[in-house]
Amino acid sequence: MSSRIKYYLLLVLLLPLFGCAEVSNAEQLNAKIVVSNSTINNQANNNNQKEKNNLYVFVGEKISVEEFDSRTKENEFPMDQAFKAKYKVLQNIYGDYQKDTIEFEAFDHYGSPPFAKYNTVLLFVSEYEGKLYHEKYQYFDVYKTKDGKWASCGDPYRFDDYHRKEVKLAKLEFDKPLLFDLKEFKDKYIKAVFKEPYFRVNGNKAECLTGAYIEDLFIVKKEGILKARGLFK
Repeated sequence: MSSRIKYYLLLVLLLPLFGCAEVSNAEQLNAKIVVSNSTINNQANNNNQKEKNNLYVFVGEKISVEEFDSRTKENEFPMDQAFKAKYKVLQNIYGDYQKDTIEFEAFDHYGSPPFAKYNTVLLFVSEYEGKLYHEKYQYFDVYKTKDGKWASCGDPYRFDDYHRKEVKLAKLEFDKPLLFDLKEFKDKYIKAVFKEPYFRVNGNKAECLTGAYIEDLFIVKKEGILKARGLFK
């Protein structure tokens, strides 16, 4: 059992015993999703069955992302802020999602989820007991290239360096230069992300030069954090 699963189980089981505050239903649900995904994968391994999961991966265009109160009891103190998100599905990458729009809940410990800042994103959403939940912190902001494909600028392992493998960079071209305003980012982030050979920096602007297409971005997550969460072998 992973340390993340142990953490959530201990949190869910022990905190109510001290009477200081209850873990919110949302936090309990997050723990259940992690355990459930791991259990499903372990059963598939034990039975030598074909790999199955309840994951949807897609390019989505933001319709709305709105915060809501996830508490169901007065004395609950959620560790994360909760959001209801609605997106238009532009392209399916993984999973058999049939509708052209998707609604899901997202939880973030640091405030508004970063993916909400962008208009088009590659998102990872899991289904649990009939509801859809964002795979916490997992996304790529993506942009349509000159040849009509979706891609993300920069190092494809910028969020997953500890899972770095063999996904290679692609030279990206757009109808117009894709520029990022560096005034929106902190110096430490700029030095870590907006660097060669991924970007060309000129003053307060960074031009996208290289990155990865969505098929390779999915591989980064599949072989890294999603595998660690039990969604893939």
